[in-house]
Amino acid sequence: MNDENAQYLKERIFFLGFGDKLNSELEKNIKGQHEQFQLQIQGEFTKGDKKQVVDYMLDFSKSKQNDIYFLNTYKATLKSGDPEQSRSQTFYINKGNGITAKEAYNLLDGRAVHKKLTNKEGEPYEAWLQLHAAREENGNHKLHQYHSAWGYDLKKSLEKHPIKELSDNTSADELLKSLQKGNMAKVNYKRGEQEEKMFIAANPKERNILVYDADMRKQFQGIKEYSPEKNESRPERSESNSQKQKTKETSDEAEPGERKSRTKRMSA
Repeated sequence: MNDENAQYLKERIFFLGFGDKLNSELEKNIKGQHEQFQLQIQGEFTKGDKKQVVDYMLDFSKSKQNDIYFLNTYKATLKSGDPEQSRSQTFYINKGNGITAKEAYNLLDGRAVHKKLTNKEGEPYEAWLQLHAAREENGNHKLHQYHSAWGYDLKKSLEKHPIKELSDNTSADELLKSLQKGNMAKVNYKRGEQEEKMFIAANPKERNILVYDADMRKQFQGIKEYSPEKNESRPERSESNSQKQKTKETSDEAEPGERKSRTKRMSA
C-alpha cells in the first residue's frame, strides 16, 4: 500500500466533510489493489424539528500507470419518505477540492452555495451555485452559476433587514460565511424593543435573501417599490410587493461541526 497516497486521501475525505469513519475501509480497499471501489457513508442534518438524511457514495479509482488512487466523484442523495421525491447529484472532485458534504446537502435542499472555482484555463473566479429541477443527459441536475457580473451583494441584502447579529462585526462575519455555505441561519429581527426569531438564506437568483419565521413559513423574498406605471390596472394596491406565502419550508440551521455522520454500509 502506498502510505503517502492513503494519507492524502484520508485528508481529502476529512476536509470534504466526511470525517474519519471511512479510514479503515479505505486502507482495506487500497491494500486489496482493487482497480475501482466505492465507500458509502450517511449524514444526518437538522431541518426544523426533524432530521434529513443524505446517502453519500464516494468513488475511487486506481491509476493505470502506478499504485496511486484518486477520489474522482461522489454521489449524494437527499432521501425522502417517497423514493420518487429523493434528489441526487454527482459532484466532481478537482485536485482533492470540491463541494463539501454539507454544501451538497444544502444544494440538494434547494439553497445556493458560494464557491471559489477555476475555469478551464486555470483562472480563479467566484460564483454562487444552485441546482435546477431540470436534468442533464447524465442524470445530474443543471447547475446554474451566478457570477460577480450578476451583481448579487449578500452583505448589502442583509443590511436592508433589521438583523441584530449585524451590529457586531464578529457575528456579522460568521453569518455571512454561514450563508455562503448554503446554510439557513437563525437570526433575531429587531422590532422596536422586541426581538423576533427568523431564519434566512441567500437568494442570488432574486438578489435578496429568503426569510422564514420561527415556524419556517416563508415571509417575503424582498421589498420592491410600488410603481404606478406597472400597477395602473390595480390602482387600489399601493402597498409594496412583499409577498407572504403560506407554503411551509423548513430550514437547516446546523452550523459546521453540528452535522452528524455515520457509516451505514461499506462496499468494495
